[in-house]
Amino acid sequence: MKRSATLSLVLVAGAGAGAFALARLDASQRDEDVLVYRTLDACIADRVRSAQACTDAEAAARAAYAASAPRYETLADCERHHGRGGCVPGAMVTPAAQGRTLPVMAAFMMGRTDEQDLPVQPLYAHAPEEEQPHAAHGGGTAGGFCTGSGGRVVYAGGGSRAHVPATVARGTTSTPRIIARGGFGGTGRAVAAAGSGHGSGGG
Repeated sequence: MKRSATLSLVLVAGAGAGAFALARLDASQRDEDVLVYRTLDACIADRVRSAQACTDAEAAARAAYAASAPRYETLADCERHHGRGGCVPGAMVTPAAQGRTLPVMAAFMMGRTDEQDLPVQPLYAHAPEEEQPHAAHGGGTAGGFCTGSGGRVVYAGGGSRAHVPATVARGTTSTPRIIARGGFGGTGRAVAAAGSGHGSGGG
């Protein structure tokens, strides 16, 4: 092998090792183990977290939902992203959303332990046709969930557990986003996911 080729290989290998090292230092590049539940009862029944932790998390998610759920101009725009039956008039959730359409809070996401110090987040159904434009139209959560900031949470095998990038797990928003047609999906962040265990938080 020529010397120049050998040198190139060394430089490429060095750059890869450097990127790997930086990723280990950068907390935003890590995955977080999270729990996703559709209901408070499912969280309590799962027994991963205490009943009190579940109750507090569900209440925090509902409070954040009213304040930060994405706002759509029309029902059609909202259902295009969140599925048929996945949206309600904004005034049903909060007077501040009068005249807009909001996705239904389909689930809530919380950390597996207190030590993770993850913020609780409301989640919204992500219509499967957002992933597959030519798929048959349908509602539900077969396409997984979205956070208020556009992060995706998708299970690989159902259950309440998932792994999401730290940027999704910690990427809360306190200001509602006004979503133009097609905008929410276009900015949705990639995801991770692998489910196992119990509970009904799968999508």
